[in-house]
Amino acid sequence: MRNQLTLTLLILIIAVSFCSNALATLQNGLIVYYPFDEANGKTASDNSKNNNDGELLGSAAWAPNEGKIDGAARFDGAEGSVVDENGGDYINGLEAFSISVWVKADTVPNDRGIVFGRDPDGGDNIFGLRYDAASWATAGGTNLVKGAISTTGGGQAYEGKSDVQTTEWQHLVFTWKSGMKLALYVNAELDDDPIHNDDAKEGSISGATKFMVGKGAKDNNGTSWVGLIDEVRIYDRVLTENEIAELATGVLPVEPVGKLTTTWGNLKQKLQ
Repeated sequence: MRNQLTLTLLILIIAVSFCSNALATLQNGLIVYYPFDEANGKTASDNSKNNNDGELLGSAAWAPNEGKIDGAARFDGAEGSVVDENGGDYINGLEAFSISVWVKADTVPNDRGIVFGRDPDGGDNIFGLRYDAASWATAGGTNLVKGAISTTGGGQAYEGKSDVQTTEWQHLVFTWKSGMKLALYVNAELDDDPIHNDDAKEGSISGATKFMVGKGAKDNNGTSWVGLIDEVRIYDRVLTENEIAELATGVLPVEPVGKLTTTWGNLKQKLQ
């Protein structure tokens, strides 16, 4: 019995050490992290330790226990959003980024914004990601994910493959680095056959005035996100495929050191 408990403890220590390393890696380059686990109030706390808090506006509401991980933010397609008015300060100047987000749409297909870098004016640019019902670049492209950026070297737009939209929880990671094309990962799988992807340009992100969640380029027509959004992250680097896969599990290590201490105490009592 003692040998079995010792082996269990050893496995636990290795597992927690692995989780601790994974958590530490996912902190590198993290600019904004909204877990959306609030139950009341109007502040969306930034857990990146950069104090880039957002504000719950309009009809947006907290949805405790409805998220992919704990709580989420719910949007009804009206004027609701979560906004950091100072978002331009950390978006402009980026020469690489990764946007990671969990989404759950109430209905598809649709044109609904997920994140954007300024007040919508109908144009896909700046720093945005959204659901797109029909491609503008390729005839027949439908029900896809679209992203676009504006840089000092020019704009780049991306349209993923058709029929990606879903009413199930979906993990999206949108990445870019100066001199490279945009890339999209859907549930940790690289979309390696997008219907449109502009040529790479060198430069840095420009033109952002804020950071908005629940709105996108087309939302000046009142077509904001309808459904849930959770676990919004912005990095100042391109995440590795392993890191993207870790985020796409939907299960992240929480306070591993404290948990290890507690478990060690319990097992130690049993071993004595």
